[in-house]
Amino acid sequence: MKNIFLLLLFIIAGFVTRAQDTVKKVVTPHFNINTNTVVKDSTGKAYTFKDWIGLTRTGEYVLRPDDMNNANTSFTLIKKGAIPPKYLTAVNTGNTIPAGQKNLSPEEAEEQRMASYPKPMESENFTIGQQIESFTTSDMNGKKVKLKDLRGKVVMLNFWFIGCPPCRKEIPELNKLVELYKDNPNVVFLAVALDARWDIKDFLKTTPFNFDIIDDGRLIANIYKIHLYPTSVILDKEGKVAFHTVSFAANSPYWMKKTINESLK
Repeated sequence: MKNIFLLLLFIIAGFVTRAQDTVKKVVTPHFNINTNTVVKDSTGKAYTFKDWIGLTRTGEYVLRPDDMNNANTSFTLIKKGAIPPKYLTAVNTGNTIPAGQKNLSPEEAEEQRMASYPKPMESENFTIGQQIESFTTSDMNGKKVKLKDLRGKVVMLNFWFIGCPPCRKEIPELNKLVELYKDNPNVVFLAVALDARWDIKDFLKTTPFNFDIIDDGRLIANIYKIHLYPTSVILDKEGKVAFHTVSFAANSPYWMKKTINESLK
C-alpha cells in the first residue's frame, strides 16, 4: 500500500507541475488519497481503485483534482495532453501577487512547491532520533570506513543496487547534493551498493555516482534489515537518524538538503 501512495505522489506532482507552468502564483495543494477516493472520467463514469490505478501506472493518464482547496476532493481521470482549459482557469489567478508576498524567483518558487508536497515515505527500518549500529568496511578505493568514527559530521547513507530503476533515477539528484556540499568537510556521502566491484565500475563508466561507494554491501544492508531500495538515511553530528526515506519522491532532494542544513547548525 505504501508503494501505491508513493506512486500517487508522482501522479499528482506531475500534474500540478504542468499546471503551474501556466500561472504566476505558486499552488500548494495537499490531498488525502486512498482506496476510497472518488475517481471519474470527463463523462462522469466512475472507476474502481483497481481500474484507475492501473491506468495511471501506464504513464498515459493523470488525476485532476476537482477542488484544489479540498484535501478530500474527488478526481477526474484524464489523458496526458488533454488538460481541460477549465482547470487552468480555475488555478490561474493572473499576475497579482497577494499582499505581503514577494515576487518569488524561480528557485524560491520551486522550493516552495517542493515544501508543499507530503514528506517522502519513510523507511520501516529506522526512526527519527535512533542511534544506529555502526559498521566497519572499506570503499571501492580501499579507504577504510568506520561509521562510528564519523561522529561530529553529518552522514548520508544511500542503499542501492544497479538493477533498481528508482535507484538509478535518483543518482543525478544525489550528485547535485554532493556538488552543493563539496567544500564542506563536515558532510559525508556514502553509497552502500549490493553489487560487486567490477559491475559497479562498468556502471560508473556511463552513469557517474559521486558518493563514496561501498561495494558488496549486502551484509551492511542486512544489519539494518533493509529490503526496499533505494533507502536513504541522514545522520546528524551525534550519529542519530535525522531523516530516512525509501524509494525516490519528487521532493526527496528538498528534504535531504533541508535535513543536512539543519543538522549542520
